[in-house]
Amino acid sequence: MSMQPQLTEGQPEMTPGSIFPYVMPTPAMLPDDRTGWTLDPGRAALLVLNLQRRFLRELDQEGAPVDELLANVGRLVDAAHSAGVPVVHSVPAGERGPAPTGRPSGPPTDRNGTDGEAFDERVMPRTGDTVLTSRKYSAFARTRLDSRLRDLRRDQVVVVGLFARVGVLMTAADAWVEDLEPFVVADAIADVSAGSHEFALEWVADTCGAVTSTDGVAAAFDPAVPAAKAV
Repeated sequence: MSMQPQLTEGQPEMTPGSIFPYVMPTPAMLPDDRTGWTLDPGRAALLVLNLQRRFLRELDQEGAPVDELLANVGRLVDAAHSAGVPVVHSVPAGERGPAPTGRPSGPPTDRNGTDGEAFDERVMPRTGDTVLTSRKYSAFARTRLDSRLRDLRRDQVVVVGLFARVGVLMTAADAWVEDLEPFVVADAIADVSAGSHEFALEWVADTCGAVTSTDGVAAAFDPAVPAAKAV
């Protein structure tokens, strides 16, 4: 699987420092499923990681597919609400350490006065959603996420958001450790590079979870679609 765009004749070669956006993986590019799990809206919760504007700006500067990310996450949030699937947002706590990329992050308020901690309007938490504050890369570490899922009687978690190789990967691993079934949505996560994105998908598929697509999850959440045709 490679999400790096291919240069065609007549295109300029990339130079050091140039930003060349990568593309979201298609269903045909996903790693093989080793779990045999079937996503069930009666068992699932949608977990949205770190979609604050300051992180989205960092991704945009790196050439990541931010618009596709937000469109796909927004679509899944809509589908979850329509299906009665709980939505949980995980946000990082303050500025006490490195950003979820593993690198120092910018201040909560940028030079133009924009609130960097705010959500993009396409993925804004809604009435009834749960918002948790994370203090580690995993949304499960030192939070009440596991107990919240148990209270909701949910044992499957659909993971979307940022950053693929850090927060997404570690959250999926911790979900598996807690005897939950993690589903990582390949085209509803992103990172600063195609390599980091691809690594996370391969690692999750090899070790702890299922890798799926926005179309697959939306179909699974749609009662009109037979389960066999969904995830």
